[in-house]
Amino acid sequence: MVELKKTALLALCVLGLQMLSFGHAEVPDGPETELPLLLRPNLRLDPGAVIMVGQYAHKADVVASALTRLGMQSWINNSTWRIPFVRPDLKLNFAGIDTLTLNSLKVCHVDLENAQAANEGFFLVCVGGPEVNVITRKINMELPVRFLENYQNKWTVTTFVDGIPEHYAGDEYGIIAFSPNQSFLNGETVGEVTNGHKKLGTLVVAGNAREGTLAAAVCLRDILNGNSIKGRQVLRELDKVLIWMVSGEEQLLHSVVVIVRYTGEDTAEIVDIFLF
Repeated sequence: MVELKKTALLALCVLGLQMLSFGHAEVPDGPETELPLLLRPNLRLDPGAVIMVGQYAHKADVVASALTRLGMQSWINNSTWRIPFVRPDLKLNFAGIDTLTLNSLKVCHVDLENAQAANEGFFLVCVGGPEVNVITRKINMELPVRFLENYQNKWTVTTFVDGIPEHYAGDEYGIIAFSPNQSFLNGETVGEVTNGHKKLGTLVVAGNAREGTLAAAVCLRDILNGNSIKGRQVLRELDKVLIWMVSGEEQLLHSVVVIVRYTGEDTAEIVDIFLF
């Protein structure tokens, strides 16, 4: 009897959420009145992310891709309690998430420099620097903090803040770069997603060399697990996507770049963070 009451209460909560979101039970057609993605029953969103690794990547990049995959899945798993903790007004929304839909969002495909697969997920995650990953090389020049090749044919993380370049030379340096493909998420975005235009953002997890790439993956994993205070700006921007998915609330996304450094024994530290 107690379990039956709990089930009935949850059903009433979800129904109430739908009525609050749309004003009445019968929802007319149109982007402004569509149910948020994560509240739609039995909607498959997989893959949530596509992780691209270079075809001739070093085994350290493969390890980095595994760490990144675990981090992305942990980020979604923890969101059901993490976001309502800072946004109590969304507790009802998260209580109404369809389990199948959420589980499909956690699916991460790992592929080798496949241009077609790059657009299949909400996030494209490029693991490995421009030397070993063709997709990273294509995206590189669009990043606000990017890799430049010097006269010794070595890659260097370079910033251009205030027009003055600053270089982070050495194999141990890398970046975590989040670049939104759609800066403004709203009702129109829902229509684009359901029509097959899914990609909302790109994450670059890369280094001057394999040590820097591993550093970026280690730091990203810690950020997505909620264990990095310094990297919380990345988490904040990514969480905006989930907030939009669960509430339909309009969100403005910003580019974020984190410069990291490999410190040895599979450990790394954040050196600097830039919000654009």
